[in-house]
Amino acid sequence: MKKALITFLLICVMTVSFAVPVMANTAVAEETVKEAAYQEFMPFTDMTRIYHRMSNGRLQFRVWGINSMRWLTDWTYV
Repeated sequence: MKKALITFLLICVMTVSFAVPVMANTAVAEETVKEAAYQEFMPFTDMTRIYHRMSNGRLQFRVWGINSMRWLTDWTYV
């Protein structure tokens, strides 16, 4: 009986402690939204790597897109 009463009181205390409403600070939230609205966005640049090869005694190059994981150009003579 004593154990059941302690368990019941513990459940009541936990219920009351979790049921307390929390007021949000609206002034801080509004400022955060205003700052986010006026931020300038900077796009990421496409990172590339240039590969070279010799074909028929002439130098060629080709550009590989690191971000897109594909060839951006065909083999071009230098």
